[in-house]
Amino acid sequence: MVKENARKLTYPIILHHEEIGYSVEIPDIDGAWTRGITKEEALNKAKNIIGTALIDQSKCPKPTPLKDIILSSNNGDAKTTVTVDMDYYQQLMSGKATRRKNA
Repeated sequence: MVKENARKLTYPIILHHEEIGYSVEIPDIDGAWTRGITKEEALNKAKNIIGTALIDQSKCPKPTPLKDIILSSNNGDAKTTVTVDMDYYQQLMSGKATRRKNA
């Protein structure tokens, strides 16, 4: 799923439908979870976690194939993928570094 020298990375996630909103498990990022009120918010937060977690990594973890992800329940849980534009996170981090120097 991750192409060599690619700046867009695709990772699997597990969406858990909660009483209020969604929680998201990111299996390839150790201990990474997030949540959102809407599905869209939850997916965007998952992208942010992946992008910020991997921005300083010289080698990103290999994504688990979606077919290998096993859902623990059928309570509205779903597996899918999100694609993260690492160039965006690189620019975001560069912008933060510039602001700190000028402060």
